[in-house]
Amino acid sequence: MIIDVNACLGHYPFRRLRHNSAAKMVAHMDRNGIDRALVSSLHAIFYRDTQSGDEEFFDEISPHRERLIPIATVNPKYVGWERDLADSVVNVRVKAVALMPEYHGYALNDSDGRGALAKIASYGIPVVLRQRLEDRRQRHAWDRAEDMTPLALLAAARAHPNLKFLLVNWLGLDGEKLVEAGLKGRCLIDFARLQIIYRKDALRLVETLGIEGLAFGSHMPFDYVGPSLVKLANFERLFPAELERIAWRNASDFLGLA
Repeated sequence: MIIDVNACLGHYPFRRLRHNSAAKMVAHMDRNGIDRALVSSLHAIFYRDTQSGDEEFFDEISPHRERLIPIATVNPKYVGWERDLADSVVNVRVKAVALMPEYHGYALNDSDGRGALAKIASYGIPVVLRQRLEDRRQRHAWDRAEDMTPLALLAAARAHPNLKFLLVNWLGLDGEKLVEAGLKGRCLIDFARLQIIYRKDALRLVETLGIEGLAFGSHMPFDYVGPSLVKLANFERLFPAELERIAWRNASDFLGLA
């Protein structure tokens, strides 16, 4: 059993993606032995009206809800975002909500960001923070979004002590600082960008956060799934008794999946 906590559907404005529709992604998951994936909408990031992108996305994945677990995306700078958030949580029953401040023009610690984090916390579900979509060295000149910084994350964690954080596509996290910010036991980090054998990024996080702080993630369809499967095999070699926790159980427990 594998649950992937780092996946997106839809078109990216700056380059072609493969396996980016619901049907194609499920087929891609089948070929790679992935049972379920936590998925958000790229259209919700880039459409003027985020909710329009989410509604399109929810409709597309509806035949595949046993495999594709939806994440809502909200933009607190857009009128009616609180209504949209409530609809996604109450009616669609999303398991988490993503914020993309670097694309939507606000900061986690300004009035828009604080309001969104507090509202998500009030629903008792995690916020998803993605450090980046694509390496800055490969980006189109019009893609000006900066990487989210660990300092912004730590400040948000301290300001919202009842909020859980799902951190996807991150690099450069310091486990001790995460613990100091109160994130041990209330954050889950995918290993899509972390190294296990060479730099040992993931192993240092396990030392401070515990094995329950890490989860499988691939960042499909931006990246190949193969490297994440190799990382999972390395975890199996290093922590054979904990393999299922990394592969799926941590994600299931953190998100409250049936």
